[in-house]
Order: sequence, then structure tokens, then C-alpha cells
Amino acid sequence: MFKSWKKWMKQTANTLIDRLQREKHSFSDIARLIREHPDTSVSEKTWLGLTYRFYSLHLDKVAFTMETKKTKGNDEHILFIAVSSSNSAPIVYRSYDENSDLHKLVTTPPLTKETAPISQ
Repeated sequence: MFKSWKKWMKQTANTLIDRLQREKHSFSDIARLIREHPDTSVSEKTWLGLTYRFYSLHLDKVAFTMETKKTKGNDEHILFIAVSSSNSAPIVYRSYDENSDLHKLVTTPPLTKETAPISQ
């Protein structure tokens, strides 16, 4: 019984630490992080004359994915962003969802300057 109580206390402490370390970022900040991070992998596909880019980034225990549609020049329209970690439900932006907003602040796992520099 003591071992199970000790295990429960450790899990509770880890959960509290994880929640206290959470940060707030907008989806546009997360998109900038994904685009600018040197470890981001990018693939590009063209279908019926429309070009789409697919971004993927993995930092510590967090996975970032983003899909964009290329517009005039080298500009992009963000279609989808997802932030996934093993400790929480995914955070998702979908451009077609009228409730989604690129400037909405969402709670993310910690994004430290060393692993995920977000320029202000």
C-alpha cells in the first residue's frame, strides 16, 4: 500500500509541475516557430496547379504539424496547425473552422528559447 501511495504522489507531483510549466502562445506564433526552426522538415506537393506545404517538427515530447497553401509569390495561407504532446490533448487550428483564430492564445507545453526560440 505504501508503494502505491508513493507512486500516486510522484505522478501527482509530475502532473502539477507539467501544468505549472505550460505557456500561452498564439497560433500565429506557433506557425512562425514551425517555419523558422532549423529542425523543421518541409515537403511540398502540387495538385491541380495548387501547391501545398507540409511542415513537421519534433521538440522534446512535443510534435508540431502545419499545412499551408502557397499563394502569390512565396506567401502561404495556413490551413492547419496541430501541437501534440503525450501528456495532453492535441491543440488544433483549422482554417475552415469559423471558431478558429490565428491570434487566439492557447496553452502549450513549455517552449524554451533553447529548444523552440519564438522571436517576439
